[in-house]
Amino acid sequence: MRASWVALGAGLLLSQVGLAQSSLNMYAAAGVPFSMNVHSIRDLRYDHIVAQRFDYSCGSAALATLLKYGYGIDIPEPEMIRRMMVFSTPEVVVKNGFSMLDMKKFVETIGLRGRGFRVTVEALYHLQIPVLVLINTDGYEHFVIVKHAENARIFIADPALGNRIVMEDDFVRKWNGLVFAVVGKPFMEDSPLLQGNESLALKLRERALENGTAATPFVEYGLIKAELF
Repeated sequence: MRASWVALGAGLLLSQVGLAQSSLNMYAAAGVPFSMNVHSIRDLRYDHIVAQRFDYSCGSAALATLLKYGYGIDIPEPEMIRRMMVFSTPEVVVKNGFSMLDMKKFVETIGLRGRGFRVTVEALYHLQIPVLVLINTDGYEHFVIVKHAENARIFIADPALGNRIVMEDDFVRKWNGLVFAVVGKPFMEDSPLLQGNESLALKLRERALENGTAATPFVEYGLIKAELF
């Protein structure tokens, strides 16, 4: 079965390449200028993700991703690192990276609030905004964004590996049960971080229409456990 799918995928790819080449030949024969936007596999994998530039910067890159594509606040990762370093030291950051507490202190400087929660995996199925989580892979702690969960799969925006899907059992083995939510202003209902989560996207649009606003602030955002900080 797997071989059949691979063959089918290869066939479709070759078909698309053939169509593209035919289009180029047609325009060339007619003397018409022709251009085509080509996106690499890496571009698609990191679509709407601020990729981390350093081993220690997964936290700043993940937070930059959430702010840019969830709240429309675009802070380049180098600038994010510089501004977050106020709440730590270079030695600590290079060794351990930024912490959730560092993130909390930083988002408060831009008028938002950061909240840490301890939850079970079931809570990820009821998220109303994407959240940051810390996972441990082979002893290496790494921040990623959980966009939503569905059918025993966790949909992740990873500043190191790009957009990916992790099976729930595998995710739970690596996750410490903590999530970090950024609140304080409306989450963009057309945020690319909501792609693939049609139920939430539709709910946001319905509320926006009802209230006559471009986005809907969250009163309850799917995290019902007590706040950690």
